[in-house]
Amino acid sequence: MKFTTLVENFKKAVNLAERISGRNITLPILSNIFIKTNKNKIYISATDLDLGIELVVAGKTEKEGAVVIPAKTLSSFLNNLTEEKVVLEQKDKNLRIKSGKYTTIFQGMNPEDFPIIPEVKTDKYIEIEKDLFKEALEQVIVSVSYSSPKPELNGVLLDLSSNNLKLVGTDSFRLSKKVIEEGKIKTNIKDELQIIVPLRCAQELLRILGEEGENNSLVKISPDPNQIQFTVGDIRLISRLINAQYPPYSSVIPQEFKNKIILSKDEMKEAVKVVGLFSGKINDIKLTIKPSSSELFLESRDPNVGQSSSVIKLEEAQGEGLEISFNYRYLLDGLNSIKEEKVFLGLNKETSPGVLRGKDNTDYIYILMPIKPV
Repeated sequence: MKFTTLVENFKKAVNLAERISGRNITLPILSNIFIKTNKNKIYISATDLDLGIELVVAGKTEKEGAVVIPAKTLSSFLNNLTEEKVVLEQKDKNLRIKSGKYTTIFQGMNPEDFPIIPEVKTDKYIEIEKDLFKEALEQVIVSVSYSSPKPELNGVLLDLSSNNLKLVGTDSFRLSKKVIEEGKIKTNIKDELQIIVPLRCAQELLRILGEEGENNSLVKISPDPNQIQFTVGDIRLISRLINAQYPPYSSVIPQEFKNKIILSKDEMKEAVKVVGLFSGKINDIKLTIKPSSSELFLESRDPNVGQSSSVIKLEEAQGEGLEISFNYRYLLDGLNSIKEEKVFLGLNKETSPGVLRGKDNTDYIYILMPIKPV
């Protein structure tokens, strides 16, 4: 192998691949990345056996070849380079990299021992504009559980039904749902589809969507019964799916509310942040709605720290009034996920979930369970 490319392009690809590479003591080859040339392109692959990635970087090939190189060392080396170009040259199983004043040799492993990154063999697909999908994923991922004993809660649900694509995340304490309407997706899938994408895959996909330039404006989703592939430009991300039944999320979403308020998102965020500093061990903050005066009172108290309160003037208020407590961190997550400046908060009773959404937009909703009074 002998290949010349731009340092910046090669570095971005290696950094993304390095995050996917495994840390498996019994399979040390998984902590490496696989590099091979094909014509005037270099293919970079990494996997931990559950998640795999393949990236393509353009350049000039003088000689074909393949190597397997330690991912972390290569990534750290490239991140310290300031040169414009880099030359990769294979020496048996090793890789020599020359860039400006640096000449470095990386000891490699046998390329034939590296696991093959699978191709998802399906003609089914969903295509979505990249920025739209990125925003939707960011809005729901905040509610996904990191370590639930219920595997279905450790991922993002993709629910294709009623000509819409719905993304859902929940940890049983809160739930986020984003609807991408029919006109904003392109698909050849006729039947309803529900698949659960593992949290780590969703997190890495968000990083990829953040890295890719404006030329790669579409995300192509290719689902199989047991795995899924996301294609963004010259990047393929492949993941196993979570094989479990997602909870019937629609049944927990309130449709009617005894108390409805509309207020400034920024004002509420500021108040929740400040008052939340004095919350107790369970991060509880009490909200008191007073429709008669169009005011929302926020208060928290920690006997070891102190207490704080705030009042917000409501733009609209309907109902009989209510006192209810929430985890202030979860409340902030919901507020941060809403894109509108005015938010709607719907509540029923102190033990029932509340619903946050934009004032005029119902394509994203955030459901939050209250902290039950002691």
